[in-house]
Order: sequence, then C-alpha cells, then structure tokens
Amino acid sequence: MNWIKPLTIVEYVFIGIFLLVYIIYFVRTYIIAKRLGTTARSVVIKFFIRTAYLGLFIIGLLGPSFGVSEIEAQASGKDIYFAFDVSRSMDAIDIEPTRLEKVKFEIIKNLNVLKSDRVGIVVFSSNAYVHIPLTYDKDALKLFVQKLSSDLFIESGTDLNSALKLIQTKFNSANVPNRKVKVIIMVSDGEDFGQLEPEVIQDLRINRVNFLALGVGTPTGGKIREGSSFKQDKDGVEIISKLDADYLKQLSKVLNGKYLQLSNQINDVSAMLKEVSQLENNWIDTRKMTVANNKYFYFVFLGFILMIIDVLITIRTIKL
Repeated sequence: MNWIKPLTIVEYVFIGIFLLVYIIYFVRTYIIAKRLGTTARSVVIKFFIRTAYLGLFIIGLLGPSFGVSEIEAQASGKDIYFAFDVSRSMDAIDIEPTRLEKVKFEIIKNLNVLKSDRVGIVVFSSNAYVHIPLTYDKDALKLFVQKLSSDLFIESGTDLNSALKLIQTKFNSANVPNRKVKVIIMVSDGEDFGQLEPEVIQDLRINRVNFLALGVGTPTGGKIREGSSFKQDKDGVEIISKLDADYLKQLSKVLNGKYLQLSNQINDVSAMLKEVSQLENNWIDTRKMTVANNKYFYFVFLGFILMIIDVLITIRTIKL
C-alpha cells in the first residue's frame, strides 16, 4: 500500500489530544464507578471503538492507494511568438519612461493570461534572432522580456522580413504536426520597415498564422534617449521618432490580422493577450498515464459506521 501524504504534525497533535482527553475521561469514570461500587470495564469498549474510527479517519486523510489504473491525458494550446522591435526608435520617450520599457512592463504584468500556451520571443532590428525559443515556462519568459534592450544590435535599422521568416522557420521546425494554432504578436513603432516581401505574406497566409500588431508610441512622437542626452541627426538636430500607425494598420490588413496600440492614453496589451488566449486551442497530444488508485473512501466509510455504532451503544456504569 502507498500513501499520498505522510503523517505530519497535524495528525500527531490530533492523536495526542485524543489520547489525553480519553485518559482523563477514563480515570474520571473509573473513580466515579469505584465510589459507587460498580465496574468501569465497559468504558473500554467505547475506547476501542473510538480509537478504531479515529484511526480509520486518519488513514483516509493520508490517502492510501493500492492497485493502478490507466487514464488518458490530453494537452491543447497554441504556439505564440512575440516579435520585438528593439531598434533605437523604441527608446523614444513619448511614452514614459520609454516605449520599450513601458511595453516590457505591461507584457510581464499580463503574461500569465497565456496559461497553456507555448510562447517564444524573436527580437529584430537590422537582423533577427531567437531571444528565447517556445516554452511553457512563464517565469523564464518574464526574465527574458526584462532583458530586452536596444543594445542587443550594434547596427541600426528595422528588418521585419528577417523576423517573420525566422518565426515561420521555427513554427515549421516545432515538430508538432497537430499544433495548428500559431500566433505572431509584433511589437513595434512601425518606423522604417520598408516593404514586406510577397513570399513572406504568402507563407503566413498559407500557414494560417494569426497576426497581431501592437503599435507602441504616439503620432506626435518623442526624442530618442541616448545616454544622458538625445539622439541627433548628422546636422546636430534632435531626432523625433513618431508612431507609424498607418503602416502597422495596413500591414495587419494585408496579413488578415489586427492592430492594437500602447501609449500613455491607450493600453491594449491586456485586451490583446486575452484575445489571443481565447483563440480556439488545438489538440496537441494524448498520452496514457498510469496512476495509483486512492482508496480513502473505504476507510472513511468504515469509520462512519463505527461512529454510528458508538452513538447508538450506551454503556451503563451505574446499576439501579
């Protein structure tokens, strides 16, 4: 026989209290019976009955198990990749403290909404690479989101094509044929994207990838923090980076996706992740598991029968 949990201090305390109270009760009954010239031997019957059902209840609490049964466990979920734009324009301060820091904070705060999904991160600027592959570990994801920085790339630029191609490659190599729900959440201000290659668009459409674009920034724009000052152009004029919402909206339309926004006045991050979590999960895998059978109810049932017997039986210690 196996046990789900061992005896703990709680069970030992209850056993100790029972024995202490019953010893006091037994001694008191014995003294009264002796004074009245009767016997207290019959009290012992009650003691054994009560000890028996208390022991049975404790055994049931510990979860005795014997024998095994086979059950089927099904897993379902989605594959989700965040495509983070970490170009220098994401350091603009039109959103406090910066665009990148604000979106990092909001995603970390709401990431647990994606409970049963595998989530990965691809970062892109002049190029793209996998920051963290698909994983169920939300704590690890939060750590990697916190490490996002515009310093991850030396060269400036925004190459969205390389990011989307890389994500599609990772989706195709995930080696899980039944996982059909795939999602890309692109986080960017939309600046300097250039043209999306037709084959990239076609590939995303054929594979039915769900696409969401989160535009980070404001139309009025903001300066780009660079050390203790702000980034300047070759003429020494401070650069103003502006959110290109029109481009992101057009991109979402082309990819049959949806555009959302994050600024000081608008925060669609929570709604976006909830919407992704509500996408229909697909069956991934079914596995057979062998589990021990918990037979606690036999002991609890027998304990209740003894308790009823204890209530119905009356023991006389005084003869009239």
